[in-house]
Amino acid sequence: MVFFLLPWSSRQSRINTVNRDLWEVENRFRGLDPLRRSLISEFGVKTKPLAPVWRRYRGKFWEELCLWALPGRVVSEIEEKGLVLSPLFGVLGVGDAIPEYPVRWEWKFNGSDLLSFWRRHLEGVIGDLLRGSVVFDFAGSRERSVIKLPEDCIRVLFEYYRAGNRVRNSLAHRAYTLRYIVEMGVGLDDLGRINFLDYRVKEISQNGNTVKVVMEGEGRYI
Repeated sequence: MVFFLLPWSSRQSRINTVNRDLWEVENRFRGLDPLRRSLISEFGVKTKPLAPVWRRYRGKFWEELCLWALPGRVVSEIEEKGLVLSPLFGVLGVGDAIPEYPVRWEWKFNGSDLLSFWRRHLEGVIGDLLRGSVVFDFAGSRERSVIKLPEDCIRVLFEYYRAGNRVRNSLAHRAYTLRYIVEMGVGLDDLGRINFLDYRVKEISQNGNTVKVVMEGEGRYI
């Protein structure tokens, strides 16, 4: 099985497309609801109205992904395989309907920050879900620290270089990479054909269960 680990965003849209309560809709990972209810009560988050994750989040990754403009097949695959770590919900599917919420990873609950809180509670959930899978990891380093992937899981990470210099804010690059992977059906065995704009694969290496793909371009567009 293949999964896409995608970045959470503190920037969120106020758009709402579902006028129902959070507890009335069919979201994934319902086993986490007791923990979610505790956090929602603690931080006073309203549970309606709602919008899908990919409409709610407004960070650079989600804006460049432009999921609303992609073919239905691509949207369905990203919704099926995409996972987002969240300080309020723990882990979400890309199509899950959620309210706007201000909660951040550094906020405290029961004496610890939410990074530590979810690190304790997600280990079993993530371990069971991702065992034996390939994970294309586009998450940020902080949220990535929340989970430990199973030993038999292959993690694919990307690095980007613009005119020889490491790209530090690569959210747009990660969005274009994900789009190419899904639209062109790229798998673990043909990573070398990934390309977008003027970026191409320069090097692929593996260390243990982590595969690193280095992309390089002139950066004429991003």
